[in-house]
Amino acid sequence: MNQKEELRTQNMIRFIEAARELIDQEGLESLSIRKIAEKAGFHNSTIYLYFRDMDHLVMLATLKHFTDYSRSLARLSRQNLPPLDNFFAIWSFFGHTVFRSPHIFYNFFFGKHSDNLTDIMEEYYAIFPEEKEEYSALIGIMYYGKNITERCYRLLESLLDCEGLRIGRDNLEMVNEIIVSFLKFLLEEKCQDPESDPGIMNHRLLEMIKYVTGA
Repeated sequence: MNQKEELRTQNMIRFIEAARELIDQEGLESLSIRKIAEKAGFHNSTIYLYFRDMDHLVMLATLKHFTDYSRSLARLSRQNLPPLDNFFAIWSFFGHTVFRSPHIFYNFFFGKHSDNLTDIMEEYYAIFPEEKEEYSALIGIMYYGKNITERCYRLLESLLDCEGLRIGRDNLEMVNEIIVSFLKFLLEEKCQDPESDPGIMNHRLLEMIKYVTGA
């Protein structure tokens, strides 16, 4: 990396870390370009030299919240579980993560840049390579999926050879839409009622997935 690229990366890190601290301290709702730039030590307009808009920066700043989930997936990748066990382990780790920070994950999976997750995540791990984990083929494809619909669909596909389930190629998209819609509903509910138990929310999500898949 030449000096110009190194400087660009370091400035991006300053912005990302400033935004991350403000989000953790004040929440997404209070965030502004002025606050981020001031904390990072730059003029407001400088942010547009490194990020498409504030939403792009927020996506990168909140990926730190994936750390525990990412590590859990890396450990799971080494266990070689049967497809159904692997499927529900992934969903359980996911629910445990997202319902603890519902505003952050609602924005990530259903916000402005939520249809561009592959590029966002690849950009983040290029900036913070030490945080990147190694996954099995299935988990890797899911983790870097372009949006929540594609991520969920890849997981459902892994169950097509499992006997006794209620899913097949003919209804896979419909089942996937139900799961994504219910996840969105639960995140909205959790955002509106911060005191609701994340464990109960995760249980509701898993029970719904069991029901629609016939697991």
